[in-house]
Amino acid sequence: MGDSVSGLGCCGGSASESCSDEINDNSSFVARVLVIEDGAVSAKAICLQLTQLGYIVAGVFASGEEALSRVCELAPDVVVMDIGLAGKLDGVDTAEQIHRLYDVPVVYLTSATDDATFQRAKLTNPLAWLEKPVSLETLHRGLRMALYQRELYRKLRISEAKYRRIVETMSEGLVILDAEYRIIFANSRFQSQIQCDSEGCFNFFFPSMLSADTAEYLLDQIAHLDDSGKIVVDGYLRSAGGGELPVRFSVASWGGTGEICHCEIADRHGYICVVNDMSAQRASELARREAENRYRTLFESVLDGVYQSLPDGRFLEVNPAMAAMFGYDSPSAMIMEVGDISTQLYADPADRALFLDVLRENGRVSRHQVRMKKRNGEVIWVELSAHAVCNEDDEILSVEGMLFDITERKLTEQDLRRRASRDDLTGLYNRVYFREWFDNALVLATRNTNRLGLLYVDLNDFKKVNDMFGHMAGDKVLREVAVRLRDCVRESDMVARIGGDEFCVALEGLHSSEDAMRVAMEINQTLSRPLKLNDTEVSVGASLGVAIFPDDGMVAEDLLGRADTAMYKAKQDGAGVMFWRALGKRVAS
Repeated sequence: MGDSVSGLGCCGGSASESCSDEINDNSSFVARVLVIEDGAVSAKAICLQLTQLGYIVAGVFASGEEALSRVCELAPDVVVMDIGLAGKLDGVDTAEQIHRLYDVPVVYLTSATDDATFQRAKLTNPLAWLEKPVSLETLHRGLRMALYQRELYRKLRISEAKYRRIVETMSEGLVILDAEYRIIFANSRFQSQIQCDSEGCFNFFFPSMLSADTAEYLLDQIAHLDDSGKIVVDGYLRSAGGGELPVRFSVASWGGTGEICHCEIADRHGYICVVNDMSAQRASELARREAENRYRTLFESVLDGVYQSLPDGRFLEVNPAMAAMFGYDSPSAMIMEVGDISTQLYADPADRALFLDVLRENGRVSRHQVRMKKRNGEVIWVELSAHAVCNEDDEILSVEGMLFDITERKLTEQDLRRRASRDDLTGLYNRVYFREWFDNALVLATRNTNRLGLLYVDLNDFKKVNDMFGHMAGDKVLREVAVRLRDCVRESDMVARIGGDEFCVALEGLHSSEDAMRVAMEINQTLSRPLKLNDTEVSVGASLGVAIFPDDGMVAEDLLGRADTAMYKAKQDGAGVMFWRALGKRVAS
């Protein structure tokens, strides 16, 4: 057990006062001290003097085991430790565990002076070694130094952790080399780049990790590197798996000036090397070149027209397909001859102005169909898609687009639309198109407060013609009826075949019901005249039902139903023509 420290009080009150003043002058912080001392008298004396010095005694223990069980709870700022303690653990063993488990600084206060004990104690990283007996002022200075060093170590650990975190989270690899180009540090990113752990690359000869050409060039550049400079070299880094990674090396030198301190090489020269993975950039550059080659190949060989033009109407570039489409001998000939796209290529120059307006507003035009003209004046339909290349002020610098000839498709679409809306046999509009047209006509008549007449026409003896002469003769009759119906109405009126021998006639812009009556009577008389079938004349006749908008209904279903009902009443009564409003009366014969 260590000697008594009761003699600490011999320094008198002046030392105590000066030490207390120093504490008060330097900081308002009051340290908590844990005392581990086997001797009761010594422990009491230490506690008394610590109190006099302004410290808080967090606890007093005679054994290391007891102290270790309470360190976490008492949370001391510093431990005053004797070497000789009660129990199985001596002061050195106890200090080692306190340092390892709780990171609390230890100040040895002991009478042990043998070198073996001192060497053991050094390994526990104590902040002071004070030999008994010790003056109060020396004790105070030792504790203050211990607390000061503790704060320095704390700040150092924070700084070290911060910069280690920065180094370890870098997206680039980082290696530190000694003067012989051996690795003395490598961050995680570099270890990943070479597919090796830190132990596997530590003290490794860095140039051996590079391709031969890279190593030779890098070392040559480093040889000309001064202390304040930096070099940047592109090359290849070899991985443990045998592959080569394209990288960019940024190398700077460091010397033994305190810039870097790593073990025993603090006074030596070396290099800091940042290794940036260039795989993505190389791949991007390669992809760009390949894309340019593909674009050029496509541009030259694609069958659709591809072009680049200026907003003022001049071409910058056209491909061969574009030139051929418009009848020019070559792309260069088209570029030279076409000085104004609007007047030389557009069938209607206004379409070009509209195209540019949409392009300015949206930045692109997609699947725009427009009529254009070839060099010889022939008009063609094209489908055009383009986008604008703009500057920072959103002004159009150029237009890049693609177009292809859809003339044949357009003509086919027009024919299909005609077929879809027409009756194949008579050439009149069919039932579907008539209903769509009639709905729109009612909207316009409502808006303009006009009358609209609807005539429902049904042939009387058509079945007899089919039965006597066959369906081909019947078809001929239907075609002739269609011609006669069209001859009885205006160009703006609608005539449609809506069934086998049923027709509808819609009359727009009527001034009165009498206008509808006049047309109905004319149709009835016209269809009553015989029709010639080869050498035979036949008569079919017709029955007509008439409904007037808005007198007889406001919606299409009502008007169609009432005209149909009037027609059947006319057929039943043999009246020829029957108005819905006069149903039950024969209006005409």
